[in-house]
Amino acid sequence: MAEKAAVAETVAEVAAEPASIVSIKGFDSNLRCRDFQFAVGETYSVSGEVEACVNGFHAVDAADPFHVWDFYPIIGDDGKLARYAEVVQSGAMDRQSDDNKRGTNIASASITISAELSLPDFIRRAVDAIVTATKGWGDNPSGDSARIGSSGYSAQIGSSGYSAQIGSSGDSAQIGSSGHYAQIGSSGDSARVGSSGHYAQIGSSGDSAQIGSSGHYARITASGANSVIASAGVNATGNGAIGTWISLAEFDANGKCVGFATGCVGQDGIEPNTAYVAKGGKLTPA
Repeated sequence: MAEKAAVAETVAEVAAEPASIVSIKGFDSNLRCRDFQFAVGETYSVSGEVEACVNGFHAVDAADPFHVWDFYPIIGDDGKLARYAEVVQSGAMDRQSDDNKRGTNIASASITISAELSLPDFIRRAVDAIVTATKGWGDNPSGDSARIGSSGYSAQIGSSGYSAQIGSSGDSAQIGSSGHYAQIGSSGDSARVGSSGHYAQIGSSGDSAQIGSSGHYARITASGANSVIASAGVNATGNGAIGTWISLAEFDANGKCVGFATGCVGQDGIEPNTAYVAKGGKLTPA
């Protein structure tokens, strides 16, 4: 009876394994990953045993979109914006958790590139994931005028209410805010900050920060080394230390996006400790 029970349990586990999952995948500016060219709407398959980080098509758990920035940060080494997509993984799969980066890598035998995500869409998903993961933590993180502080490492902080004030001093913090008028400060290294509300004020003094904003009128400052700032909202400003990459969307008088202005502080006349806006395809002092 014990043997039959064990067999039944094994069968149940196999039956419970999903045939496919929805994940998030990152690419370079040409929609390539590790020199493999992808296209939206296409399905790809690989032969051989699937093993995470060895063989298979890779993506990250949709419950932690920020993890994709570990592989494809907002701005690539070529100074161009990375691209992201919702994908469906199927067939044989293998998961590998990365304790240092806190995310899960998923390899699969087949992958379908379902839909490309714009930077605002990606940030909204990342913010929603953090808000969901931290719901119920602290004092009403989803209410208006929330005040949230954290001094520990690897904090996950989410807020969906207006006028939130969020501060984190530990390294490797993940901070998401979807409400308007948020004030977000981080002094730890390797912070990942996403904001989708309007009029956000975001400041980071730690090294290697990655800051993304899709709301309008954002004011973003990164004084740490090797940081990245990107905004897809109207009339955003970026201010960084030498070595900081800044990419800001530019809009015409009708509110239509006409492109991105991208540059690195310390190069091509872009000065540190100066707020820049996108104008005429270039980063111009605000």
